[in-house]
Amino acid sequence: MDISKFHQLNIVLLCGLYGSGKTEFALKYFKGKDRSRISRSEIRKHMYEMIHFGEKWASDNFTEENDALVKHIERKTLEHFLFNKQKVLIVNTFLTKKSRKWFIEMARGMKKPIGAIFLERPLELCLSRNEHNAVAVPREVVTRLFYKIEPLEKSEGFDEVLTVNFKPT
Repeated sequence: MDISKFHQLNIVLLCGLYGSGKTEFALKYFKGKDRSRISRSEIRKHMYEMIHFGEKWASDNFTEENDALVKHIERKTLEHFLFNKQKVLIVNTFLTKKSRKWFIEMARGMKKPIGAIFLERPLELCLSRNEHNAVAVPREVVTRLFYKIEPLEKSEGFDEVLTVNFKPT
């Protein structure tokens, strides 16, 4: 798998269902490559634990109201890094075209090249892997999201797209 083209891009979205392996992939292919990482899941966790005096985050604590602030922090962090001429890897599910659109529009507005990598694993494997995550997302949420997946298309406005298919072992 050749991802060298992605190392040249200012913005890379790393997409996939919970349990698809986004964190592992980011560490293997992007760590140490002069790129900052933004993870909505980690922002959510750190924000919750800060606000609640160290109480540990659990997926049950998710609220749409608080997630609006998480998205705002994610976007402002991206703007900050781009303004300071840093390349960025944004790790999130990004399962639908709508969820990717704002980032594409921002990249185009700032004249920054953008790409996306989608990690595709069978649902049952994602469910199994998700159960071993530090903070597991409820199975019904993962299953519901699986059926909303819209494959990446260059025509969305990306400079590069890649789908990585993981076969069951």
